[in-house]
Amino acid sequence: MHNFHITTLALFSSLITASANASIIQIDNNSGSFMLESHPVSGLFSGGEQAFSTDDLSSIHLLLNNWGIDTDGKITILPINTADGLAFVTLIDEELGGGDVTYNSSIGVSSTGSNSLSMFVNDINQDNWTLIESPFFASQTLGSTFVWDSIGSGDGFAWAGLVMGDAVSYTFTDLGAESLHAEAFQFLSWENNSWGIAATESFDANGINVFTGVVIPAPPVALLLTAGVLGYRRRR
Repeated sequence: MHNFHITTLALFSSLITASANASIIQIDNNSGSFMLESHPVSGLFSGGEQAFSTDDLSSIHLLLNNWGIDTDGKITILPINTADGLAFVTLIDEELGGGDVTYNSSIGVSSTGSNSLSMFVNDINQDNWTLIESPFFASQTLGSTFVWDSIGSGDGFAWAGLVMGDAVSYTFTDLGAESLHAEAFQFLSWENNSWGIAATESFDANGINVFTGVVIPAPPVALLLTAGVLGYRRRR
């Protein structure tokens, strides 16, 4: 029994560590459910609170392009590990680093997350956005209209600091984004030591796309739980 308590304490400690390093976001939408695995990307969000610089934005696109992911004409959604914790990033069209010269595309975005999350927006002084906090539900909602020049330019935003159990919701509305492909949304996951496309989606007939995400335990946590239960049964 003494050995079981030691094993249990070790298991619990491992679970705490694994939970703190949670890196999987489960997505649910009208088509079903799938999981996105995160991967570290260094140097992001270095411009200060709420700042998602154009340099940051273009560097993520370059990184993904180097992995064979085409981000032009896409809304690319992916989880990454940053100095600000687990971040859930939305890249709107491709940014080559020059910023917006004119504006010919627009989408509306409403996204809700815990009020403990940090929020980063590209073109923070140009886009029309508000952040509304709810004291009743311990949440905050980003309501925004993102505009960009589709020729070599894009936009983006991110929630950061997600931990186990955090949930986020998203509603995208096409307000005139002809530059986006018909299959506009692509969800990326780090699998087999590379970035890959886990799922793709379109706007519906009304120009809407809705999905939710929740941070769930990584597979090692489930394996540790199974090992603990089996170990307990063997010792009984």
